[in-house]
Amino acid sequence: MHTKRAAAAFTLIEVLVALAVIAIGLVAVVAVGARSGRVAAGLQERTLADWVAENEITRLRVSQKWPGVGESDGKATLAGRDWRWHATVDGTPDPDLRRVTVTVSPAGKRHDTIAQLVGFVGKPGANPTGSPASASSARPAGGKGH
Repeated sequence: MHTKRAAAAFTLIEVLVALAVIAIGLVAVVAVGARSGRVAAGLQERTLADWVAENEITRLRVSQKWPGVGESDGKATLAGRDWRWHATVDGTPDPDLRRVTVTVSPAGKRHDTIAQLVGFVGKPGANPTGSPASASSARPAGGKGH
């Protein structure tokens, strides 16, 4: 009877081995969770920096001032955080088009670029297609074209 009971019960070594396997598994799960949190925070930071860059290029596009070739810096606040942006405006082969490169970093870390976005800004009042400004491909009001 004593041998049956010993065969059915776990030994102390078996229990310790099982606990060690469980502990290793839990450590791996915690490490993956921590890494996922860091990745999510980094993605959020890059997304916000992209939005700051997009906002600056959009501001240049809707402005009625033609941006001059050169560099400029500025500050922005988005999602409760302060950001620094640096814009470089370059000419292009098209005299009515400027290339704008905007880099964004956290306000306290100017050389820690998180996002860089390149966009193009057309000259206000310039007609990029070369056709008369009054020409349109839209259908007349009423809906049906002839």
